[in-house]
Parts: sequence; C-alpha cells; structure tokens
Amino acid sequence: MTAPNPVLELKSFSYRYKSNWLGKSTEAVKNVSLTVNSGESFGFLGHNGAGKTTTIKSILGLTRPSSGEVLIFGKPPTDAKVRAQLGYLPEQPYFYDHLTVSELLTMYAQLAGVPSAQLRERVSSTLSRVHVDHKARAQMRALSKGLTQRVAMAQAIVANPKLLILDEPFSGLDPIGRKEFKDLLYEIKESGTTIFISSHILEDIEFLCDRASIMAHGELKLVLDLSQLDRYVERKYELTLESEIPSSLEIQSLKGRVDDQGKVTRLIFDERDDAEKALSKALQLGASISQYRAVHGNLEELFVKVVSVKEAT
Repeated sequence: MTAPNPVLELKSFSYRYKSNWLGKSTEAVKNVSLTVNSGESFGFLGHNGAGKTTTIKSILGLTRPSSGEVLIFGKPPTDAKVRAQLGYLPEQPYFYDHLTVSELLTMYAQLAGVPSAQLRERVSSTLSRVHVDHKARAQMRALSKGLTQRVAMAQAIVANPKLLILDEPFSGLDPIGRKEFKDLLYEIKESGTTIFISSHILEDIEFLCDRASIMAHGELKLVLDLSQLDRYVERKYELTLESEIPSSLEIQSLKGRVDDQGKVTRLIFDERDDAEKALSKALQLGASISQYRAVHGNLEELFVKVVSVKEAT
C-alpha cells in the first residue's frame, strides 16, 4: 500500500496577536496539528471566529505562526516554488474594478507564470469553465456578487495549481452557481489537484470532501473521514405521512419529534422501538404513509454538537 504523500502540514501551529495598546496578547489559534494528503479534498470547518481565516493566512505565508510550523510540499509557504503551485480564492475577493474580466484574468495568469503562447487560450478556457466567458469584455465594477465570485474562482485555477485553497467559495452564488461550482471542484479533484476548502455550507463539504476537520475557539476539535460519518452521529428513524397528522397519533408518537410541513408530516425518532410503535399506530388509524426509513445524521448535526460544547472555565 502506498504511503500518504503530505501536501500541507500544520505542526503544533499557534498564532497570537496583540489585542490592545497595553500589549496583551490573545491566542487565536492553539497548537493545531493537521496533515492534508496529495489528491484529497479536505474540509476546514469552524464557527465564526474559530481561527479558520487566520490559519489560512498563515498557510499562504501572509502571516507568520507565533509558534509551530507550516509546510507545503515539505517547504515553508514563503518558498517561491511552493507559491507558484498554489491557487487561492479569498473569502472577500477584491479586484481592480476598472479592468475587464479578460484583462484581469490575463494579469493573474501572467503573475502565475502561464507561458505567453498559452495565455489567450488559457484565459478563454478558464472563463468558460466558470461560465463567465460571456462577460469577458465587461468591467469588473459592472459585475454582480455572484459573477465576481466566478471570476475569483477563475483566477484561483487559471494556472492549474497543485494545491487549491478556497475560503467560502460558494459565497454569493445562487443554487445554479453552487451546483456548477461543485461540479467544477469535483472535476478539479478528479484531475489530481489537492483541495483545502473552508465553507459554512456543510452539505457541499459532505459532498465534495474526503475528510474534514472542525475548529472551535481556536482549537482543532476533530478530524474525520467523511465516509465514516455514521460513527460520529447517531442513526435516526423517520416516518413521513402524506396528510395532517391525526391528533391521536401525535399523542401516541412517544418520543417522536414532529416536523409539520403542511401537506406532509415527518416524525423523527431516536429509538427504533419508538418509531415502529408509531408506524403500527399509523397503520391502525389508516394514515397515508409516504415513507418509513432509517437515516444517518449529517455533518451539520455533528458540527453543531462539536462546537456547542462549552469550554471548561
């Protein structure tokens, strides 16, 4: 079996900043150790203020760790050869708004070292990949938030990076845009690019990523293989009725939680015995049963469980 090939390594990484004029320091990130392997898609999760963006800035070499080490391809992120292999989409992208979309992407392609002979074709094909080629001649100031986000993705991938770092890539996108970005990122992953992605849209992380970590209050709380998510969240049982729930069934539903959605009603149970008793009661009452199934908890449920744990005082 081939040993994992680490692309990104955080080794006992911590970051402190001065929080007031007296020089008192605050530890924003505390002793984080993490490895992302070649070819995998890794979700970097946490609540607002958990330390995600601070960590990403250190990964990019924009800030320096207070202690510990960040390595990309075994070298520090300030190494010029390392930086040439990175693509980055920031949480709040900002561009020269007087440039056209094509001019902007050409500039980024040149900065990333795309050969002059390939520039025109690379810019054109990348704009097409993010579905913004019809705006190639438009000035950046004329673009909506969603279209700007597409251009931001284009600049991140135009040089075919080996490591793609994405901070809230789905921000500002409508449902069509989200689907197109998910399809694009899946395609990029299949080509062998390593993806490190921070997002609050956990459904997309669950779809795209092989593994994920959860940060809370500056600390790394959990790293998990998403194919084994059911080890971390309990199985539940769901009974769905096609009409309003009879009051007698609601009374007899034991420990079920009722989710009334108008034309259908979902009963959710933690225990199989409770679910089967409710199913039996529904059959006795002649209720129209749409579905009865066992369901696993999702990443959002696990995330809430992990970050809601109160810190010891």
